[in-house]
Parts: sequence; C-alpha cells; structure tokens
Amino acid sequence: MKPDLLKGIRIIDFTTYVAAPGAGRIMADWGADVIKVEGLSGDPMRNFGVQMGIPATDDVNPIWELENGNKRGITLDLKNPKGMEIMMKLLESADGMTSNVRLGSLKKMGLDYETLSKKFPKLVWGHVSGYGIYGEEAPRPGYDVVSFWARGGFLADTPTIGHPPMTTPFGVGDHTASLVLLGGMLAGIMKAKATGQGEKVVLSLQGTSIWVNGLMALSTQFGDVYPKDRYAPPTPFSNSYQCKDGEWIVLTILQYERYFKAFCEALEIPEYIDDTRYNTLNGIKANPEYISQFCHILEDAFAKKDSAYWGERLKAADIAFERATHYYEIATDKQAIANNYVVPYQTRNGTPFMLPMSPVQFKENVPLDSTPAPLLGEHNEEVLKELGYSDADIQALRAVKAIC
Repeated sequence: MKPDLLKGIRIIDFTTYVAAPGAGRIMADWGADVIKVEGLSGDPMRNFGVQMGIPATDDVNPIWELENGNKRGITLDLKNPKGMEIMMKLLESADGMTSNVRLGSLKKMGLDYETLSKKFPKLVWGHVSGYGIYGEEAPRPGYDVVSFWARGGFLADTPTIGHPPMTTPFGVGDHTASLVLLGGMLAGIMKAKATGQGEKVVLSLQGTSIWVNGLMALSTQFGDVYPKDRYAPPTPFSNSYQCKDGEWIVLTILQYERYFKAFCEALEIPEYIDDTRYNTLNGIKANPEYISQFCHILEDAFAKKDSAYWGERLKAADIAFERATHYYEIATDKQAIANNYVVPYQTRNGTPFMLPMSPVQFKENVPLDSTPAPLLGEHNEEVLKELGYSDADIQALRAVKAIC
C-alpha cells in the first residue's frame, strides 16, 4: 500500500548519504513524486554498505534501499549548462527541493535559496548541514558521528566515569534529522499551498542533537553533572542491571513511590519495601550513599536469575523496563513485525531481508509499498520525456555527457 497523502507533490532530492535522503524517502513512501538527482558518479551512499560488511551492488544493496526506495532517479552533470538547464526545469515543476550539499557549493551553482526563490517563488527549499548556516563554523563538513553524537554531548557524557566514548552506531543522528527535515518541508509546503509563497527550511545535525539532548542541556545549567557513575544515577530505578545470562535489564520507573513495593516484590527483595532509606524519592535523594547502596542491592538481585525470568516478573508487575536488545534481534522482533516497523523485502535479484520502515502509520496496519531504489540514472528517459525532451534530445544530452 502507498498512501496518497502527498499525491501530486513533487520533491527534487539533491542529496547524499542519509539525513536529507531520509526525509525524501518518507515523502516518497507517502505518495510524493521524489526525484533523486545524482552526479554522473552517483551518491557515495551507493557503496556505503561495504564499510558495514553488507553487499553494495546493483542487485543487492540493502542500505541504498533503506534511504532511497520509492524514489525515481536521474543523473545530471550540473557543471554542464545542459545539465543545469534540466535541473531548472525540474525545479520549475517541483513543490520542494531538499539538499545537504554544502551551502558554498550550492551558491556557486545558483541552487541556494536566495537565488532559487527569485526564479521559483513557490518552491520550498530544505537544507541539512552539520553545524547550521550561520556562525564561523557553518562551512565545516559534518556527519552524524561528529556533528550529532560528538557535538551534542552524547560521547563525552553518556559513558560511565573513566570509560572512553562508545563506538557510535551509524545513521542515528541522520535519521533523527531526516524526521525534522520532513516536518519542516511539510510545513513549508502547507504554507506554499495556502499563500503561493515558498519557504526556506534549514536545520543541522548539531541543532538536532541539542534538541534531542535538551533535558540534559538544561539540567547541567542548574548543577546536574555528567558523566555519571553507574552507582550514582538519578535514582536506582533509572539504571541498567546485568542478569545471570549476561543480558541487561534497563529500568525507567518515573513514579518512584507508586511502583516501589511492586518492584521489590517482582525482584524478590520484599525486605526493602519498608526501608525508609530507599522507599521514597525524598528519602533516597537525601543521601547519595543511599542511591549507591540500593544500586548494589538491585545489581546483586538481578544477577541471580536470567533476563527472561526477570522480564516475565516485571511485565506481570506492569513495570516499565526492557531487556537491552541487540541489533541482530530487530529483524525477528515479533512486536516490530506486528506493527510493520520491519517488513519482508526482496532485492532486485530476489535476495530476501527485513527492511526497516519509517515509524508513522495511518488508518490501516499494512506494510507500505517499497519499490526498488533507483539504479544510477534509471529514470533519465522517463523523467526527461515528462519535461518535454524527445528521444533525439536525450541522445544529444548523452553525447555531451550532461546525463549518463
């Protein structure tokens, strides 16, 4: 099923890697005509799977499918006047353009907002950068790991004291930013439909990270300190504990007193139910040593049984918890499958895998359609003919290498 929420909307996706393409992917999932514009050598993301030990060929390229399924794709040499002429025709036909090409390069090509808004007043122009478009650091290159993870506080302050930053997973900040870009583009399109005037939509990985980490950015202004020792969390109920099988149980119990008795019973430590050092939030916060003591008590209790045993008891007590899931488990997670968060998919040569999907659902719980991500220049002829080019024109464009 492909929702028709964005039917009739055309987006020119002049993007690379993940953050900006992710927004185009979701708009395409929702029915927009998203045309991915690549240089003649293609988006480097086509080969990114190699870094992760995943196939990255025309026939089998799961990462390329994730970011660019449901789009059409064309190639243009924008240094060639004929290639830029095609780009201008595409933009004239479009409701929006998204890009994460650095602003200096866009200005040189005449693809910045200020230039395009004069030619196409209704166009919504969306841009993702590493550090924003203002300030002395605006020109810097930025990726997920450095601009989102490192600059936003994660890497310095999430490890326990004395431990190095973790090896960051790929694409987490990018996909978060793609959701922000999606919202901004849709807001701009709503404005353009209502007023006839387009909009400039800008965001950065750094800014997205600051928003995501907003609670900690505030608390540290008022005396909260990070990184934290694992025996000095906000409360022992906001912590992780290792079970006998080596797996970890993560707790987030925000109503401390309400669930204290039920938790102690579930964890088979009823002797602490009436212990005034630990059984109220004010009591345990009165002395940091109480928090450390109770963390050690919980650590010892969890270590006595496997995670499955504790999971069943915590579920029965309606406690907010989760076993720390491994990435490899996501593809077979029954809850994820039931909600179509991952869906069966086949590559062009029939290789099956489970494809992660964007998390928004509509009236029916059915998988969204996912047509294959475009091969390099796959839709050149189709899109150019829609713009009025003839077969002879297309041959001439290939001859001058404006397209491939």
